Amino acid sequence: MTRSGTPVSVINDIGVLRDVLVQGPVCNPLGVIGWGGERGVDPASRQHQRMVRELEAAGVSVRRMDVLLRSALGFADARDWILERRMTGADHELGNAGCDIISWLSEQPAETLTRCLMEGMKTGDLPSGFERVGPSFDENSHWLLPPLDGVMHLRERFRVIDGGVVLAQPKGRSARANTITLATVLNFAPLFDQSRFEFWLSADGADRSCPPVSGNDIAMPGDRIWVGAITANTSVQALSLLAASLFRQDCSGAVFWLDLTGTDCACLDDCFLPLSRDCMLVDENLLGRANSFLVRSANPGAPLGIEPCRLPFLDALAEGLAVKELDLIDVRHQQPPVSQGLRRLAPIVLSPGRIIAFEEHQDAFRVLEQHGIEIVAAISGGALSPEGKGPRGLVSPLHAT
Repeated sequence: MTRSGTPVSVINDIGVLRDVLVQGPVCNPLGVIGWGGERGVDPASRQHQRMVRELEAAGVSVRRMDVLLRSALGFADARDWILERRMTGADHELGNAGCDIISWLSEQPAETLTRCLMEGMKTGDLPSGFERVGPSFDENSHWLLPPLDGVMHLRERFRVIDGGVVLAQPKGRSARANTITLATVLNFAPLFDQSRFEFWLSADGADRSCPPVSGNDIAMPGDRIWVGAITANTSVQALSLLAASLFRQDCSGAVFWLDLTGTDCACLDDCFLPLSRDCMLVDENLLGRANSFLVRSANPGAPLGIEPCRLPFLDALAEGLAVKELDLIDVRHQQPPVSQGLRRLAPIVLSPGRIIAFEEHQDAFRVLEQHGIEIVAAISGGALSPEGKGPRGLVSPLHAT
């Protein structure tokens, strides 16, 4: 049977990368990018374009969120769906003008509406006739539609696990705007018309009652094996719902949880990162301080069984992966500046043992190569990551085999 939609399925973090979702620092709904002359292009845009070129050179299909959103907004149902959710909280303040503003927005060209939804729109941007939209509004500074926050860093907000999609559910109106926008793309963009996937944790990806979860706290080091971390951004409740979904769909063989709340590790990606089928970049000092658990389900629909791992986490993982011993690149065994480069590496894994990294982390490259890791491309990325981390968070895989 022919499928017109792109496959949405990621079976592990170290498979062959086929399809990814990205978003550059500048909203460009038409997706027309001139690769020739880069004069006048800001450093972040230039570096992001270079990353996209390297991904495409490696055979990866690169999808841009703004372009997909524009394609989705060609449908009236999509406009109604996103405006209803994005304007929630502002409509009661708008008074009688609320419905008129939503109607005006829904009539705008898809490109214009895309820019409003991604870059934001203030009351002062409204045309004449909407001079007084509400008694409490400052017409020049109040956001009718807040801009998307941290839009480039998609991985923490959006993950594909096997055939399911997990969207972050952050608190706050401006933070939730990202989740709603991503859900609109997945629900309505023609690219996904025939794709077979389901939303996990919520029915449509925009349910504010769902517990918090971050994509940076989920790892898939092998087929049907995944690791979830309990952190300030990911709750036990979210991991429980996700595990139940995985078991119910028979998508998981082994599930591990790490409790990082008692460590200095902000997210799982900072202390555990699979690079190949048996090579892991880890911080054993942090992992050793985290309680680890094995999660089981006797059969679909049965309550989860949660028990402490009988072995240290990495040994239990090696057993689950059916390898005699993991090849560990342990940050604690290296000296600066190598250790600093490894801590911030956060590469894009193209296939087992092949990565794209930032050249700012070149001090770590020799150690990586000693462990059989190939640096396919080293690109400048200082303008893309204020915290100095690598490109991993800028890419959210849609399909990997």
